[in-house]
Amino acid sequence: ANILRTMITRMYFRSAARCLSIRTGRAQSCYRPEQAHKGSGTKQGKFYIHSSPRLALGILDDAKDFLSGLTMRAEASHILIKGTDSGAKRKIDDIKKEIGNDSDKFAELAALTSDCPSGQQGGSLGEFGRYSMVPEFDKVVFNEEVGVVHGPIETSFGYHLILIHRRN
Repeated sequence: ANILRTMITRMYFRSAARCLSIRTGRAQSCYRPEQAHKGSGTKQGKFYIHSSPRLALGILDDAKDFLSGLTMRAEASHILIKGTDSGAKRKIDDIKKEIGNDSDKFAELAALTSDCPSGQQGGSLGEFGRYSMVPEFDKVVFNEEVGVVHGPIETSFGYHLILIHRRN
């Protein structure tokens, strides 16, 4: 379903760019004379229309950002403490103080303290794509610094510490 949605989205933006004659590095042709405006010219029966700066700067940049976001991948580990009460918050804060930014210590404490089955693999979640996790988790993994322990992050599952190993 995601692949199909991505393909449809790409076709939509390409088609929209052609119909709006948004210049993407060279003039785009359009066969619809009613779209011609002052300053347009013709060449071999085709209308060449240059877009306004407002269109050129916004639509394609947004589309590119959206589409590149769908293909982003990351590898991360986490420690989960279930619950959102003050006891769970205190426990995750204590774990973070003990870890600092030491990835070896993170894996060790994930195995000892995490309420997630991934704790047995040092908290490793493996590689995953954007929008695969809950939004709060996704926001950290795909926007924050790699190689640093982030958190505590509160989600519907509880509190997380997240260590981002890599991201493309």
